Amino acid sequence: MTDAPEPTPAAPIGTAAVIAAWSGLDQMAQLVVGGSIAAIVLTILGLPFGTWGSTDFVLLVLAAAVVALVTAAMATTSRNVGPLALLETGAATVLAVLAVWNFIAILFHLDLGRNGGIIGLLFTVALAGAAIAVLVGAVNRLGGPRALGVDDGRGAMVASAGFVLVLVGWAANLSISYWTMAEASLSLAVLTVATVIILASRRVESPVPVAWVGVAFGVLGAILGFGQWGDLNALGRGHVELGPTDFLAFLVYAIGLVMVIVGGVMTALEQKPVSFAIDSAVEPVEPADRVERIE
Repeated sequence: MTDAPEPTPAAPIGTAAVIAAWSGLDQMAQLVVGGSIAAIVLTILGLPFGTWGSTDFVLLVLAAAVVALVTAAMATTSRNVGPLALLETGAATVLAVLAVWNFIAILFHLDLGRNGGIIGLLFTVALAGAAIAVLVGAVNRLGGPRALGVDDGRGAMVASAGFVLVLVGWAANLSISYWTMAEASLSLAVLTVATVIILASRRVESPVPVAWVGVAFGVLGAILGFGQWGDLNALGRGHVELGPTDFLAFLVYAIGLVMVIVGGVMTALEQKPVSFAIDSAVEPVEPADRVERIE
């Protein structure tokens, strides 16, 4: 007597499916996915309390968190995880920069009557923590800090140093000066993307060096910077009294964005274009009528 075949177990649904999907992620992927979900939830929940003073900030944070979440989930089942890992790390970097620098802005302009009061401050701290968790998970999944490619050539080092100056300049602008995340969000996001593309460009094979795309983003950041420099000058004419520290902080930012562009150009020139032409491994055979016969 033949035993009847055992029925195929049904796929989990509902909560069981979520638990099964979560269990299938490694620890760093769980950090990225969990942190991204937390960032999305915190950003949305903070809206009714007036926690976020910039629409650009909200949209950019949500976009970065969604990209990090989707790419981390896709990378667990994809055979080609390289591009996904780069995209995931780039989104995580944008998310972390925006969240942490928003925390700096709130910390140095602490007014419990603004930005949602104490509840808004808690949302701000929680968002910064979630964003840092996403960045840590993404960088580890990429291969650790050395995989960021900061020391891959002089161009990469110049761009990285410039990006540090951008961060320092905006930290000063948001703390000791009069700027807010309404002005900083787009500039920080654009220059973060520019730097990430420049550093990752060596990993991407293309007929034209991808670093030029980073240079284009850097130029966009420079255009934003010139516009903000005009706003700073207008702010100092009869509106508020600007001191040397205000202009020095903005000058550091301006030098940094120029270095990002220069570093991108250097990186692009250091790279050799990749040809996708398929060269034949077999040498061509001459026609029979041109072959000499040996008698």
